[in-house]
Amino acid sequence: MRISICGYLRVEAEAGVVEESSLPGRLGRRLWVYLVLNRRRPVGRGELSVALWGEDSPDAADASLNALASRLRSAITRIAPGAELRASGGSYALALPADVFIDRERAWHAIHHVQALRRQGDVAEAWAEAVIANEIAARGILPGEDGAWIEAERRTLRDIELQALEAIGDAEIDRGRPDEAERVGRRLVAADPLRESGYRLLMRALAAGGNPAQASRVMEECRTTLAAAATSPSAETERVYREVVGPPKRLTSSAE
Repeated sequence: MRISICGYLRVEAEAGVVEESSLPGRLGRRLWVYLVLNRRRPVGRGELSVALWGEDSPDAADASLNALASRLRSAITRIAPGAELRASGGSYALALPADVFIDRERAWHAIHHVQALRRQGDVAEAWAEAVIANEIAARGILPGEDGAWIEAERRTLRDIELQALEAIGDAEIDRGRPDEAERVGRRLVAADPLRESGYRLLMRALAAGGNPAQASRVMEECRTTLAAAATSPSAETERVYREVVGPPKRLTSSAE
């Protein structure tokens, strides 16, 4: 069974596919995503009500939740008998097969294994895992919807996306592909100009490509951007800059 909740919603199982359009409307989509994200615990009806409607739940929220859950249960169990939406004691619990694939969990798993793979010297696998994490996280979640839990999940996915870009760039340098690393570094800087890791990656990529002099322009851009936000480059960023441009040249007098 494969479940996609990042970007386009989709459930695939041996008996068929449930497309996003087959889920019970926008509230059904919100309910499904929330249950998948919290599948390892029972979720109380009050919590689900807030997840669906916010603090202004309608008078008929209980009946609406029952109807949504019933329609979800019918859609999913039709193609995946191993999946079950259980109601008990004022809560709902989503039971899924042990070997279920969930794209959001795959992205989380991938980004948390990248550094371990690099430490083991498996650069190619680290690159592949970072690409997977980036591609999944970049899809976002529930476009057009809002709510505190949705915004929190978007922030998490955004961080995974940017961490994955950093890991891709590091792997490209390790693989001897500085041009690709430079491209990734520029993507990082454009995506979040206040995230210093993008500048560090870009400087390292330029140095690896034989253009350390360009790192000075990158560092100047970093300083200017951060100054506008009333901050300055970290010690780590300054260290990378010194490493790629080399020690300052000592001026000599004419007498020497």
